[in-house]
Amino acid sequence: MAQIPCFVVSLATATQRREAMMNLLASHGITPRWFDAVDGRVMSAEELAKHFAAELATQVYGPMSRSEIGCALSHLGIYRLMVEQGIASAVIFEDDIDLAPDFAALLDTQSGLLGMFSTDDPAMVQLTHVRRGYRFGARSVGNYHIVRPHGGVWRTSGYFITLAAAQKMLSGAYPVCVAADYWRYFEQQRFLTLYALTPNAVWDGPLSKSSSISEGRVPRRRLRRRIGYAVKRLWQSVVVRRLLVKKLPERISDDAHG
Repeated sequence: MAQIPCFVVSLATATQRREAMMNLLASHGITPRWFDAVDGRVMSAEELAKHFAAELATQVYGPMSRSEIGCALSHLGIYRLMVEQGIASAVIFEDDIDLAPDFAALLDTQSGLLGMFSTDDPAMVQLTHVRRGYRFGARSVGNYHIVRPHGGVWRTSGYFITLAAAQKMLSGAYPVCVAADYWRYFEQQRFLTLYALTPNAVWDGPLSKSSSISEGRVPRRRLRRRIGYAVKRLWQSVVVRRLLVKKLPERISDDAHG
């Protein structure tokens, strides 16, 4: 079975994590491509400033830690590889996850995620749990469905991305001004279109509570809301959620659903 590439973002020094991920992926018949994570904690202030749009970040996101900037640069680095090597789509993992037993089927170049999107479709599919999705328009892929998510979409633990989306992210999301997982911002900027896989096929692994890449995340400050925000929230909660949206099951182990 031909598979789309799987990248794993991991610090070069994280030997325990790499070994655990290698064993996990091997048990699923997956050969990973390792990407050495950018460690923002050890970058000089001058080097960091070259890659970080501090003023724009203040306007659209808020303060960011060195670890967050390094994490964003890591994912952008994979997008750059995809563009340089003409990789049509890829799955990107961080090194602290666990997988559904049938995950490899999603990588099949004929019947998996790749076949769900055209070559010019800038799509990102969240493979970890998303709380809510729209009831209508779901598409089947194996034992799963692809839906449009409703509400917040965060995390970069595991996701599928097309080359078209990688190209737009590389040209629009650099220099870094938001966290790597601020997916709604990227969609608002029209860099990509968000989707979610349900039930989720990726969840936290045993090492997730000791992540060294994402530690030191700075709490976001509340940005000033535009006029009409309260009305929109009311419409969403009273009409949209009740009629058009459903809660998505959360999978946290091989055989458990929340």
